[in-house]
Amino acid sequence: MSLSLEDINFRPSESILVYGIGNVGRQDDGLGVRLVERLEREARHVGDESDGTARATFETNYQLGLEDALLLSRFDVVLFLDASCEENLTLPFALRPIAASDEIVFTTHAMSFASVLSICEELYDRRPRTFLLAIHGYEWGISEEMSLLARINLDAAFASLSVMLKSSRRAHGTESRQGESTSSYA
Repeated sequence: MSLSLEDINFRPSESILVYGIGNVGRQDDGLGVRLVERLEREARHVGDESDGTARATFETNYQLGLEDALLLSRFDVVLFLDASCEENLTLPFALRPIAASDEIVFTTHAMSFASVLSICEELYDRRPRTFLLAIHGYEWGISEEMSLLARINLDAAFASLSVMLKSSRRAHGTESRQGESTSSYA
């Protein structure tokens, strides 16, 4: 099921985590991280809360881990940003809801979004509204250079998500995980 960004419908009191996943050293795999970096840069140039701008906490990582369940538990809404290699993805990006999984599956390499959400619910009795913004990628080789089509899709995702965050009204503080940067739309 695909949604539009407007379907998220942030409420004024909700805390928002925007979490980019990917490896910027594997071409288009870094789309989620690159989008968060752009949103963070824009957030530094946005006015005060009175302009109706949403505050969002930003995180990035190359993959999800068990410890992310605790991070998710601190927010009302979580928006994961990740590259997608789905061949049937015809738009620059697609938004999908994420539901907790009935079984928790993980390896030492990575965890699924649904598994992290399940652990969040199991350990912390919290189930934030969670979504995946899948950005269409094309090239996955070893390089920091994204493909031209991925850059176009990144621009489209940035324009849409930036407008949505700016138009949402809310108040939220920020927290930072060790070694990662956190910014807010404020």
